[in-house]
Amino acid sequence: MPGHIDRQTVTLLDAPLVTKGYNEQHRDWEHAKPTPVYRVTVDYTGSTETKNAGDQTVTTARLFMPPRAPRVTEWMRVSWQDRVWEVDGVPAEPEGAGPLSGQVVDLKEVAG
Repeated sequence: MPGHIDRQTVTLLDAPLVTKGYNEQHRDWEHAKPTPVYRVTVDYTGSTETKNAGDQTVTTARLFMPPRAPRVTEWMRVSWQDRVWEVDGVPAEPEGAGPLSGQVVDLKEVAG
């Protein structure tokens, strides 16, 4: 896997919620607002491969945000190393860890 544990730059992608016909709402990822965040730490946490009806690889990573960084929600995506990752679950709030802590965000990428 490429990359290493170090301070890096990621881009948060926040897509607007749009309404289609019959009140159906979805995220418009083509018009997502990018927000770069500097001095984050990203670490790969795992990878699984499935070889059933179709090959599929799921890679997970953990993003450690710096203090006072923009808040990440479960509805966002993260661009890192030319790959787009989904936020996996609800990010941990930094208040429980003290004033110098940032959010901890689990990421997931599904390929295949």
